[in-house]
Amino acid sequence: MSALLRFAAALTIGVFVGAASEAPASGELTLQDAVKYALEHSPELRSDRVEVTRRQGLLTAARSSRMPQLDLAADATRWRFEHGYPAGTPPALLRFDPTLYSAAAELKFLAWDFHKTEMEIAAARERVLAASFAADRKQQEVIFETARLFLLCLTYTDLIRATEARIRSLQALLDRTNQLVAAGRAVPVDALKVRTRLAQMESDLATLKSAQRSSLSALAAVMGYEGDLPALRYSPAASPPSEPKPGEATLLASAISSRPEIRSVDHELRAAELGLAAVRKSAWPRIDLRAAAIQYGSNTPVGFPQLIAGMLPSAVIHAPSPGNAATDLVLGVHVSVPVFDGGRRKGQEQEAAAKLEQLRLARRQLALRIAREVRVALADLESAQSRVRALKDSVAESERVLHDERLKFEAGRSVINFVLEAESALLTSQSLLSQAQRSVAIAELTLDLTLGQLQAARLAAGP
Repeated sequence: MSALLRFAAALTIGVFVGAASEAPASGELTLQDAVKYALEHSPELRSDRVEVTRRQGLLTAARSSRMPQLDLAADATRWRFEHGYPAGTPPALLRFDPTLYSAAAELKFLAWDFHKTEMEIAAARERVLAASFAADRKQQEVIFETARLFLLCLTYTDLIRATEARIRSLQALLDRTNQLVAAGRAVPVDALKVRTRLAQMESDLATLKSAQRSSLSALAAVMGYEGDLPALRYSPAASPPSEPKPGEATLLASAISSRPEIRSVDHELRAAELGLAAVRKSAWPRIDLRAAAIQYGSNTPVGFPQLIAGMLPSAVIHAPSPGNAATDLVLGVHVSVPVFDGGRRKGQEQEAAAKLEQLRLARRQLALRIAREVRVALADLESAQSRVRALKDSVAESERVLHDERLKFEAGRSVINFVLEAESALLTSQSLLSQAQRSVAIAELTLDLTLGQLQAARLAAGP
């Protein structure tokens, strides 16, 4: 494989999967348009936002425990013996019937549970914040991946244009070589060597175009775009002026404090601590206030006086028959104390403690990973900037050497091999310079991503 193909292969990116429903505006697609579309249609980002909504639902459910609970109930019962209702009422109000109907409205309100419910609500709130920061980080990653693939596509455009320029140069060289062969100033094998190199360059050009299409497909997948993307608006590769970066220690401290996933894990840790405390509080008593209104009824009730008259026929009792319905009101305090649950609470406490320890370890691992990412991003940025400076000199030197070799060949003082080698060296230098200039922009985006400071506004000035 030629040097140019090796450079192109090093830039190949894996394909991402996505879907979308709407298309960007017609015309050329700018980097800002691509990022905006991705933020609106990226499936991964939407999934994280849905997770935030799900956790908000769990928070609402947890808050409901502190609100009054009103239940409506109805019952119809057929007994073998006659039962009295309402229970505990004076004999004058008591009724008897084997068939009994009841309808009740019961109001319950948590009075005190030693802050257990309050801790559960706070834990649910922390989980919502954790999901929100995780979505923020996913948004930064979507912005970065969209910008990186967009710049990669422009890099392939640079390589394709450079290759096409070299093909035109080789074609001109072939025409000139044929003229020299016809004039007896060059041998036919020189023209054959030029045609061979020209065929190789055309093969390289086809490979670059294929790689560019693959990168466009990856960009569309990250954006959540269906179909073929509009043409990307081209901007020349140039290393933007880089402001002096703070020291490594300052950047590391900034990354630890700013990265959304660190803040997400911190909220998960707080939620786990509250969850463990809530599990331990479940061993304490719970006090509820309860109020109820119960409506009783039956088909043919018998009052207590009529019941006595049936048992003592000689007794003279004049009492009206009771009505079918009777209403009872209840107001009280309910205290529950857990005694034995078969080890359920112990298992919950063990699980909550283990989860808390896992989160603590995960945060430490994340902090170490962030420190490594910041150091690598800084090194990559410095390396890319150094390559740009070196390759600019290399391109200028290659252009001078090619110009001299062409003049020598036409004057019969050199051979075609030197001209072809100079052509190859110039193309390689131009390709490397283009990649290095694009890599500076990507490296700066990578550093912003590792610091947790990458926002869509960062791309307002274009790539």
